[in-house]
Amino acid sequence: SSFRPGQKAVVSTQSTGVEFKDLSFHVHAPGNLTDEEVDEVTDYLYNRIVAQKNAELRRLCELHKTLVSVATSSHYEAACEVDFDRDRFLKEKITNYFSERPEEQGSDWLWRKPYQPSTHILAIVERDIRSFINKHSNLPLTGRVIARIMQGIPSPNYPAYSWGRVREYWRKHLDVDFEWLVQSASNVIARYRLGDSF
Repeated sequence: SSFRPGQKAVVSTQSTGVEFKDLSFHVHAPGNLTDEEVDEVTDYLYNRIVAQKNAELRRLCELHKTLVSVATSSHYEAACEVDFDRDRFLKEKITNYFSERPEEQGSDWLWRKPYQPSTHILAIVERDIRSFINKHSNLPLTGRVIARIMQGIPSPNYPAYSWGRVREYWRKHLDVDFEWLVQSASNVIARYRLGDSF
């Protein structure tokens, strides 16, 4: 079902009431897309995700440069005297970081991936991923889920307070680039689902 602009719907169950009053959109997507149309939509979504990712990474790098530029060589230097110019500059940059909307277009900045880890490191990572899948094959696993766990990045389905106790895997591979972890885990999962024996 869908709501027309301005339409209100009130649903109540005993003491709980839910009111829908914002505008909504009803989108009808036919399921008979051609291969070319599917490729076009997939390319669009992928390019948009990459652009958004690059924009956010660029902002993080700029914030890091700002923090480095106002940092002192020791805490004694910062404690002796307040530098109001640095203080105003830092406040302005942090305020802009949280208030400005990142630009997805018009930037030539690109995130440069780290070099691929050595064959030895990749073999260790793949071994740990296989072990993780064997022990937790009942979970809805994806390459990104496994990468997040192995770098200690919590999520609603995999919170730190429970997975942090699984020290065998939690934050196990902080030394490996996150994207490489995702790619490696996705490849191992694909082989596992095809019936490859571990």
